[in-house]
Amino acid sequence: MAVLAAAVSATAVIAGCSGENPGKPTAEPSTSSAAESGLPRAGAPKVATPLKTTAFETNACGAASQSEINSTGVTLKTAEPQDIAGGKGCLWILANTSGTVTGNLNVSQPDGLSHLYALKAQGSGVSTFQPVADVGGHPAVIYANGGEGPGVCNLAIGVRDDMMYVLTTQLFSGSPKYNDACGLLTKIGGFAVQHLKAAQ
Repeated sequence: MAVLAAAVSATAVIAGCSGENPGKPTAEPSTSSAAESGLPRAGAPKVATPLKTTAFETNACGAASQSEINSTGVTLKTAEPQDIAGGKGCLWILANTSGTVTGNLNVSQPDGLSHLYALKAQGSGVSTFQPVADVGGHPAVIYANGGEGPGVCNLAIGVRDDMMYVLTTQLFSGSPKYNDACGLLTKIGGFAVQHLKAAQ
């Protein structure tokens, strides 16, 4: 339970930045609707190839298979769908109590990556903000609002201007990826983007 709580609380960082309640995904916004809402904003990069996310709304754990997770250097024990702060997601529990990874579409933040960029511009809400190389051709940011340290990482990938796929991890010292938590998420994020592209 402590492992689960740690993973959920990490994902809740981004949802906790607003007063909105998480909800169920609705119909896919069009590219024009995103433009009409003024996205992207606050310096966030535009998502050149917006992706439909229906596949993850119905099967969140389809973002990465057991063989894909294991190919990153960790070993998967179980994958469990769950409802977390930002919406429906998947909890990947690693073997040998070495930690967890979660992934979810953050439906509670309809501004996508612009939400994080706006927090950075305001100088509040994020204590770590690091744009990184595109993941599967999509812009991404490593972020945190406290709790930084070995084994911990939060990665947000812009799958559309109004939607980000959020990955978090809490690894323990016995994990082979303890000192490369963000590298682990980048690989899993790449698998997730590939699966979304395949489902278009």
